[in-house]
Amino acid sequence: MTLPDPRLSPSAPAPRADPGVIPEPDRTPALLIHLSPLLGLVLPGLGNVLGPLAAWLGYRDRSAVLDAQGREVVNFQISVWLYSLLAGLLFFGLFSLGLIGGAAGAATGSPDLGAFALFGSLAAFFAFFIPASLVLWAFPLVVMLLAVIRVNQGRTYRYPLTLRLIR
Repeated sequence: MTLPDPRLSPSAPAPRADPGVIPEPDRTPALLIHLSPLLGLVLPGLGNVLGPLAAWLGYRDRSAVLDAQGREVVNFQISVWLYSLLAGLLFFGLFSLGLIGGAAGAATGSPDLGAFALFGSLAAFFAFFIPASLVLWAFPLVVMLLAVIRVNQGRTYRYPLTLRLIR
């Protein structure tokens, strides 16, 4: 006598889907959601946020996985935008301090102090702003490619350094 399989009994709960797996029908929309920040190449400044937002709003009702992945992409792109804004403000402050110092040095009749302040402003540009800009440009592209690879394999992706603003 064989015992009935408990997985087939009507009272047994249905097996739960693995939350880290993207079902086959949802992979293509998930890929589109993760590739949507490339709209930033067409609309610099806001395209990298508007593309994922539009993709997420378009696909979020299809499945819980697409909703979660869409939120993840939008949160990451908003985070990168905020990091870029903070880096720009910090650079603007450093550069302005150098120019104010240069003007103050020139006003006091000390050309050496003015030249030192101007050198400090240029050093802030080359030592801080250019490397920060390169990182803030390349990092999102690298993690987007990692996300596309993971999604193509059927697994969900969580972006690093993301502020989870949309829950």
